[in-house]
Amino acid sequence: MKLDKFSARNLEDLYRSQLQEIMDEWADHTEDTECGGYITNFDENWNVTGTQKNIWAQARQTYMFSAMYSYIDKNEKWLKLAKTGRDFLVSHAYAGEGRWYYELDRTGKKVLEGTTSIFTDLFVLSALSQYAFASNDKSDLDLIEKTFLSAEKNVLDPYFKDIKPHKWKEGILRHSVYMISVNAAGIAGNVRGMDKVLPFIKTCIDKILNFFNCNTSGFLLESIKEDGTIWDTDEGRLVNPGHIFEGMWFCIDEARVDNRENEILDQVLKIIDITYKAATDKINGGIIHRFDCFGRSDNRLLASTDQPNADDKVDWVHCESLYALALVAVLTKDQQRFKSFLELHDFCQKYFRPANGGDWYPLLSADGKVLKKHKGAKHRVAFHVPRALMKLTLLFREYADQLVAATNNTDIGK
Repeated sequence: MKLDKFSARNLEDLYRSQLQEIMDEWADHTEDTECGGYITNFDENWNVTGTQKNIWAQARQTYMFSAMYSYIDKNEKWLKLAKTGRDFLVSHAYAGEGRWYYELDRTGKKVLEGTTSIFTDLFVLSALSQYAFASNDKSDLDLIEKTFLSAEKNVLDPYFKDIKPHKWKEGILRHSVYMISVNAAGIAGNVRGMDKVLPFIKTCIDKILNFFNCNTSGFLLESIKEDGTIWDTDEGRLVNPGHIFEGMWFCIDEARVDNRENEILDQVLKIIDITYKAATDKINGGIIHRFDCFGRSDNRLLASTDQPNADDKVDWVHCESLYALALVAVLTKDQQRFKSFLELHDFCQKYFRPANGGDWYPLLSADGKVLKKHKGAKHRVAFHVPRALMKLTLLFREYADQLVAATNNTDIGK
């Protein structure tokens, strides 16, 4: 298959169909009609396994339902579902001064965990901004402003400690904090005005690239010392391919808005190529979950959730990798990059997508055996998989339209 208007249109149709299927599936089960917001914990048969309201999950789905309405399908059901999430967030999850609670009980009346994570603030910023953009409802603009200004201040404060799931440590910087900031600020720019968010985005992109440029490992590390050198611990040597690919497409997407893609594209391509080469499972296919930058034996990292094995295959890692590879293939028009994308596409379709369709399996073993089948969890909701399918749909639609327009212009000129 070549990267041409026919393959682009076929991929657009395929991804849109699968996106619609997954989002319809979630729409049928997630709305909490009794207490508001979303139920997000489900087993493989959509039986409810928990009713607490994690605000990452509430915000991610509010964003995704809003984005479906904005970019894919103007069906009012998506806006209604997005409003369900927005109303719960605004009514129950706001802690004041631009900060947001991490977790509530089902009713939203009891705080199970307070303002422990900057990521909560950033996901809510994305959610409220995308909902405001989709609905043209301006009632949250002041709240969006407060959340953005608080997040901007805290992200750039090296002594700000609410960075769960990381543990704050003086002198250590975390890539994911800047990565999510780039994306959230870009979404907020659609309603605040891009001129108000671009300086923050540019600062975060520069910091992200510094995680690669200043250390001697040859990889973009998940954590580095403030001086850019390697934090020589199990955690400090961690290379997280999913976050790298996700961060790189965030950087490209936002740089394109500011017409800076040429300024950073060479660095981004280098990081993607190095990561892809090191993280691709040469025997079984797919992208491994993590590795040590010096190739030392993997020690299971202590975290608030169970960590997959280093060579396991995780759904969100493949989603972010898939879109990043597609994006650089389209931007460079490089057939070899498109081939790499297609190889990963085939792996995902074969192993992550269930035979009867619907949302992907969350976790596979190194050799592709299904390890987990649950639909939803604390953070795993209608987000990473459908967002990737949405971005791929829009990318290949735009590319096919460009090629058709170019052909028509050539015909007119004859």
